[in-house]
Amino acid sequence: MNIGRGSCALAFLSVALLACESSTGGSASCYPDNDGINGGSYTFDLTVDDTGFSKLVLSTQNDAQATVTLQNTGTKPHGFTVGCTSVLPSYPDPPAGCSTTACFPSDATIAPLTPGASKTITFDTPTPDGLIYPFKSTEPDDSGVAGLNDGQWTLM
Repeated sequence: MNIGRGSCALAFLSVALLACESSTGGSASCYPDNDGINGGSYTFDLTVDDTGFSKLVLSTQNDAQATVTLQNTGTKPHGFTVGCTSVLPSYPDPPAGCSTTACFPSDATIAPLTPGASKTITFDTPTPDGLIYPFKSTEPDDSGVAGLNDGQWTLM
């Protein structure tokens, strides 16, 4: 089989473009960093009782590693999860094909803990920054307790 120089050059260019496209990732092209800083490592020690969390505002950079230890000091089960938010406040005109919602990963969740129990989780924060993501308890019975449903995780 005889392959001409043009075909070889085209094949090489296709591979190079594919490698370049995959290294930028979809999130980076959809949501450029707003403050020019990302990453880092953050640790939070939270307690939760029957009325609320010990901290209602947590702040990190985007694309950072976060470790959360939750200790239940209440008399009922309580958990932790960080939810989704609209990206439109920081990215009002996302490119076509980019989601208008951003979410923390599923491993940013702690199932309800029995009273006295604690658990530690580690996860990476999302890329879209300049946003406030809600956090709350994962215990269904906590849905009517404001202090267990109005936490905010800000990504700078």
